[in-house]
Amino acid sequence: MRLGSLSAELDAITREFDYGIVPGSATVFVKDEVNGIGRLDLTLLEGVMIVLEVTDQGYKVTSCSPLCNVDPALSTAHTVQAHLEAPFESMENLLMTISPMFRDRFQQELYNKLQSVQQQQQQTSQPNMIHMDQPLSLEQSTSLQPVFSNQPIHNHTQINTNNTTTTTSPNTNTNNNNNSSINANDLNTFDELNDWIN
Repeated sequence: MRLGSLSAELDAITREFDYGIVPGSATVFVKDEVNGIGRLDLTLLEGVMIVLEVTDQGYKVTSCSPLCNVDPALSTAHTVQAHLEAPFESMENLLMTISPMFRDRFQQELYNKLQSVQQQQQQTSQPNMIHMDQPLSLEQSTSLQPVFSNQPIHNHTQINTNNTTTTTSPNTNTNNNNNSSINANDLNTFDELNDWIN
């Protein structure tokens, strides 16, 4: 059980899953706090009534009956029968296993919640962002904080001041030193970018 008491768990089941079952169909008919057993029935969106048992060991379907003799009720009833008396750790896991329509609704509900969180995050970060289509005034520019250091990211042109008649060994060493300092600068810039993002 997710919640501390059997009563709280049964009450939560009757309220929290209406988006993926026939709304209002979950009804508790056994609430035995002494033995820690609860039973309820509910109707899946596919048209199958199931009886569930809730204990400390988990959730299981004890019986099912299709409410009509057509698909998807019949195929869902076969799926439910294949999982009769099988314990599940969560109510969500049980319902996703036996009801394709619940699984679809659950995934849609999860997607909607993630979208809502993303929109809230974007709204809270909007005041700190400057859009390219807005003109930048002097008042705005004084409050801006630099994100990157003044170090160049890439140094594409290197000026070789050594004489062309010298051997290639000193040039190679000089170029290697320049490249290692550029790589260190690149790493610092990438570290700063990563810190800014996070």
